[in-house]
Amino acid sequence: MTEKESDKFWDLAAARLHEEISEEELSEFTELLEDDQHRKNFRTLKNMKDDFSEVKKLTGVSRQRSWGNVSNGLRGKTIKMISNIVQLAAVIVLAFVLGGVLTNWWNKSDGLGGYAEVKVPLGQMSEMTLIDGTKVWLNSGTTLRYNNSFGEKERQVSMEGEAFFDVTSMDKPFKVKFKGKEVEVLGTQFNVVAYHDDNISEITLLEGQVKVNNQEGETLATLKPSEQITINETSNEANIRTIKTRNYISWREGKIVFDEEKLSQVAVKLERWYNVDIQFADSAIGEMKFTGTVLKNKPFDQIIAAFEVLLPLKIKYTRVLGAQDKVIISIK
Repeated sequence: MTEKESDKFWDLAAARLHEEISEEELSEFTELLEDDQHRKNFRTLKNMKDDFSEVKKLTGVSRQRSWGNVSNGLRGKTIKMISNIVQLAAVIVLAFVLGGVLTNWWNKSDGLGGYAEVKVPLGQMSEMTLIDGTKVWLNSGTTLRYNNSFGEKERQVSMEGEAFFDVTSMDKPFKVKFKGKEVEVLGTQFNVVAYHDDNISEITLLEGQVKVNNQEGETLATLKPSEQITINETSNEANIRTIKTRNYISWREGKIVFDEEKLSQVAVKLERWYNVDIQFADSAIGEMKFTGTVLKNKPFDQIIAAFEVLLPLKIKYTRVLGAQDKVIISIK
């Protein structure tokens, strides 16, 4: 079984369970079910559907509260499952918990009582509420992990990707671990960017105060509202500056705001947000600057059409079935 075929199976399985599969896709899915492993996986998914039959689709203001109820109900339970456990959880949560936001949520064992892990695939975003009331928004390609004992003796999560935290104020510090460092707060709002393939990590503070510590617990910096720290993961050099915070948290509202940003960095964000592969015909194109706002609810072909109008670029967009679409950018 190829990785491409496996990815296609999970996509179509989610669509089938969510009753959003076209006749053409259904035909393709039927062919995939000729594989014994695919049939076994889908049979397991259908059984899990029955277990989640009482979970309602989350909409509007009830989403955060309902997620908390679902999370609390699943904490500490052990469910034996076949391989590909992350994909299984993703399909089930998509169809029966978040109602359209593809997120992986699963209990796993780390030898210390287990932990919960939330994975948001490229091209998706998600929102959740932890048991202490802290609200977390997860951007594309983000993983959040926390122990099942979260909130009992300590409040600590680890993450990779980008997340915005609105932390409930308590005596127990709230800590976010990333790349051998941590952010420590009591109650505040802040954004963390720490993708594994980025050389720079970034913390932006909206309200309150946060401490940024190294792996030994030593304080690297204390941020004030509207301040942002960028940390070079190679040199460990850290810089603090005052910024317009809205430009860095607008992704929660489905917007990416660019302000004189290099196209190489613009491409990275678009790749994550739309799950596409972007390549430059000439590396010099990546040095060009772009200012503007991209709306996630707009089709990607409209987005690249706008780039062709605003910049002297020619963009070739190729759709690829079952894999990332390809984008090649060249000079007109």
